[in-house]
Amino acid sequence: MARQPHDFDALYAGADPPPWEIGRPQPALLALVRRSVVADPVLDVGCGTGVLALAVARAGHRVVGVDAAAHAISRARERAAESIVVPPGEVRFEVADVRRLDRLDLRPRTVLDSGLLHSLDDAGRTAYVAGLAAICPPDALVAVLAMSVAAGLGWGTTGDRLREAFEGPAWSATAVSYAEIAARPAGEEQHLPALLLTTRRT
Repeated sequence: MARQPHDFDALYAGADPPPWEIGRPQPALLALVRRSVVADPVLDVGCGTGVLALAVARAGHRVVGVDAAAHAISRARERAAESIVVPPGEVRFEVADVRRLDRLDLRPRTVLDSGLLHSLDDAGRTAYVAGLAAICPPDALVAVLAMSVAAGLGWGTTGDRLREAFEGPAWSATAVSYAEIAARPAGEEQHLPALLLTTRRT
């Protein structure tokens, strides 16, 4: 089931943060980064205001964060400029259409998706995954955290749908596990059922 489309730039420009902006990285992806061999450069796709990208940079990695929402990227750049623990040049943020990743001058060896794929319609999802296949070198790790239909929101994805998105000769070692997404609708934090996919570019 597809999520209703949003004007994400307007949501980031509003007085209240979007519910997925919790002030810290999604715990499921941060845990994966800490237990995995993360190769540089890292692409944080749909990076929002940059909290995950900055956390990965603080761990010593070179990171590029991209998002279609210009207000989110502006805030991410402000966060990076304010940081006293992220070396200059280790993280940068760009406005980009995730459906045209082939336009990026980047060959990421690790890709982190914190709730982006589940926001795309079928055509957008197909273009996004094709773009990942185009820019990722062999053995690049892609990790996708997506809302599960079990959250009962009327939209979300399933393990089968996630696997189908990355099926075919371009991807291997694909696995899906149960996870949670933290959100703060109306300022109160909730932990909702989610799925975490990992796969490798062949």
